[in-house]
Amino acid sequence: MISFKSTLLNATLAVAAALPLATAGLFTSAGSAQAYTGKFTFDGDGTTANITNTGVDFLTNPGRIELGLKSGDFSGDSLGNIYDFLTPLGTPSTLFIDLDPIGNGGKELSLTSILGPTFDTVFGGSTISFNFRGLFEDGSQAIGNIDFTTFDFDSKESVSAAYTAGTTIRGSFKGVTVSSVPEPATLLGLGAVGAVMVMSRRRKSVVQ
Repeated sequence: MISFKSTLLNATLAVAAALPLATAGLFTSAGSAQAYTGKFTFDGDGTTANITNTGVDFLTNPGRIELGLKSGDFSGDSLGNIYDFLTPLGTPSTLFIDLDPIGNGGKELSLTSILGPTFDTVFGGSTISFNFRGLFEDGSQAIGNIDFTTFDFDSKESVSAAYTAGTTIRGSFKGVTVSSVPEPATLLGLGAVGAVMVMSRRRKSVVQ
């Protein structure tokens, strides 16, 4: 009986100690900037790009785009500019997208790192998708991918070989998908709660 009371007391104290940390994490997340999420496709005759293993050059730079299919936080956007970028990036951050929703200022997304690309075969050609990490103008972090359809290659194997060899690949910009990065404080708070639950279960099993 004493052992059970001691276990219950310890578990209660552990929960009490963890709650301020978890609560702080949740409120820190709520009070900080929330990253934009969603996706959009390019809707037009074609914004072309020269793609190599050292970067992507839009023709022209910046490329003017009209958004087609849209979801999430991009649903109200219509126009924007996309800018050249290097792979790997040559600066800490590089402006990539400046969206202009109905002329009321834009969502600016700068790239902080490029991961990838990946290649795939689609009907009538192949695709290149660059995975990225980035920052919006309000400081919120984002991850996602930038998609292109190639003009000159009909399989992922051929476009992958060309990219590795440093060949210039002509492509059409197809769109962007963006996801938010969880706040570190939120992860820390949830981790603390999870650790307390595991500790409590272990102690109960010992008592039994």
